[in-house]
Amino acid sequence: NWHCDKHKIQKLNEYCIGFSRDGFHYSRPDHVPFMESVQEEEAWNWGNMQPAIGNPCIVGDSLYFWCGGHKRNDIYWDGWTSTGLATLRRDGFVSMEDGGDGGVLVTRPVIFDGKHLFVNASAGCLTVEVLDIDGKVLRKSSRMEDFDSTRKIVRWKGHSSLSSLAGRPVRLRFTMSDGQLYSFWVSPTDRGESSGYLAADLAIRL
Repeated sequence: NWHCDKHKIQKLNEYCIGFSRDGFHYSRPDHVPFMESVQEEEAWNWGNMQPAIGNPCIVGDSLYFWCGGHKRNDIYWDGWTSTGLATLRRDGFVSMEDGGDGGVLVTRPVIFDGKHLFVNASAGCLTVEVLDIDGKVLRKSSRMEDFDSTRKIVRWKGHSSLSSLAGRPVRLRFTMSDGQLYSFWVSPTDRGESSGYLAADLAIRL
């Protein structure tokens, strides 16, 4: 801090991201800033950026990230505090994209206990197939065209749900054109609850 005080500058704290699959063990694959400071004299977030809360707030189909920042000034190095807000698509941290020429994604074997497959995606066309471990097609979805949704239910040809496949290892094959696939999950109901967790509270996708 005394270096900052001497040169009348802010500490160079930036907003980075870690993740957890179980709420107990956390990983930070890199230190690339998610929200970085702006090294310009009039920027509100020249330095010392601090997350206002540990997790983003879920607001509809968006994630809200509140963050404090400090403007560089000659009065007091830790003064001129402001609060900023950044928004992101829900589950929008990363996506698989087809590059505009169409693409196919096959998952590793997964086991689920729900009934209805949902996708968070934006695509000109998307179809999904459920495969057994040997690659045999067990289910084929209807074509989903020109949509952008964080909670799109997948409808199956000749079947109302995936309930008969629950508890057995399968692969999902996504065939997509002109789009991005952000996430997928199998829900116990057609409302799309993910049964995931946000911090210590149950987060239900409604």
